[in-house]
Amino acid sequence: MVNLVEDWEILEEYAGEKLGFYQILDCDGKIEVRVLTGKLGFKKEYERPDDQELTRILAFCKRRQFIQVSANIRDEAFFK
Repeated sequence: MVNLVEDWEILEEYAGEKLGFYQILDCDGKIEVRVLTGKLGFKKEYERPDDQELTRILAFCKRRQFIQVSANIRDEAFFK
């Protein structure tokens, strides 16, 4: 289970030196970003790709070398 927070600054402070993951999704013309570190997660939709908070989040993820996730697949379906 992932515990979601609505305030990006909370996750940013919580991250410390933890490994993290992030994902960028296209949702009907909007950009959704999802970030996970430990059991804490953040997700939010943005209207514009140049949104200041979105830019800050992506810069944080890249600076901290978080791993970008492209898709999800169930464990039992990974190997056939």
